[in-house]
Amino acid sequence: MNTFDIGIVGSGVAGTFAAYKIAKEHKNLKVVLFDLGRPPAKRRRQLEGFFGVLPNSDGKFYLNDIEKISHVVGSRKAKASSKYVSNVLRNVSDFKTIKDKAPSVSMLKKIDKFGYTFNLNDHIQIYPKEIHALSKFVAEGIESAQNITFNFDDEVKGITKQKNVFHVQTETKEIKCKKVLIAVGRSGWRWASDLYSKFGIIESNNVARYGIRIELPSSSVKDFNKSNCTLLKGDDLEIGPLSWYGTVIPEDHVDLAISAFRSNENRWKSDKVSFSFIGNRPVESNGFEQTDRIGKLTFVLSNDRIVKEKVSTIFAGKSKISIIKEYSWLADELQALSSVIPDVLTKAYFHVPTILPLVPEINIGEDLSTEIPGLYVAGESAGITGILAAAATGSIAGSEMCK
Repeated sequence: MNTFDIGIVGSGVAGTFAAYKIAKEHKNLKVVLFDLGRPPAKRRRQLEGFFGVLPNSDGKFYLNDIEKISHVVGSRKAKASSKYVSNVLRNVSDFKTIKDKAPSVSMLKKIDKFGYTFNLNDHIQIYPKEIHALSKFVAEGIESAQNITFNFDDEVKGITKQKNVFHVQTETKEIKCKKVLIAVGRSGWRWASDLYSKFGIIESNNVARYGIRIELPSSSVKDFNKSNCTLLKGDDLEIGPLSWYGTVIPEDHVDLAISAFRSNENRWKSDKVSFSFIGNRPVESNGFEQTDRIGKLTFVLSNDRIVKEKVSTIFAGKSKISIIKEYSWLADELQALSSVIPDVLTKAYFHVPTILPLVPEINIGEDLSTEIPGLYVAGESAGITGILAAAATGSIAGSEMCK
């Protein structure tokens, strides 16, 4: 009774789509879905519980996510998974792709002149009512198959492997699984990193990903034509996507809150534009730890869940983060950005903590398997960001684990 063919750890977007895929196409398999949060249709926390961060996110499925997963699973499999996710969404509504506008010609010239490149961000926008309907539809599909056992409100404390069987130890029980999918997402980035370290599969941990979230009046970026584009400076700096007419909100983790964005309900509406300003900073062998440290430091400095200060305080040396030497790169990069967006120095505010909570890099096969036979990863547990990427990789892993 306590042995399953597949265990899925995490019922966020990736884990839920994996469970749904198996429920619809592999009803002969016995599967258990673990999560420390609440089951479907129950009151839940911001990140944990059925469908994870999706109910509290901005609800944008960026189509560029498919390019990210193509680098791992190949373009054919990536496109097929995107089509599968779209077909699931169509059971809720006939969603249309919103084509991203390009910035004005004059702005494009500035972007090129000052050494930036840009990506347009076509996307599908899902609103809270549709998210609720999607959650209900997927939950009913999983439950009707009768081969998925829910194990919610029960944290997974550890996983070991003995004689080709995984032993999943929760707060209340031990369950054996022939294969396991790790899909703990944003809320479980520390847990997943610890697990990968114990299994000895971390390949690289040499980049810390942190910065600030900038917010300024929409009139200051009118030449961007309401584009949701992302600016890039090589592999060192990512600016965006530009998020319009919403509000910066705290995304609550265990002991810090990361600045996030919402605009898909009237209560979040504003005349502001905000965007992440994330540097990929090289470090030696402790990039994950350094990212976590920066998040905790800036959270302590906030005396609240997130800091909000004028960008100008950084140049005056009066910002709360001015005492953190790891932010010494910030002033030069902001000065450079002012060549493209002049008001960033005079009219903008910034928010911290702003970090990219990702696990260290591990080797992943085209089937989303790890170096440990039978152990698979999906979504941010695979180091791939984005809601669409989570749904797509979850559905891929769901199929591959059943072979």
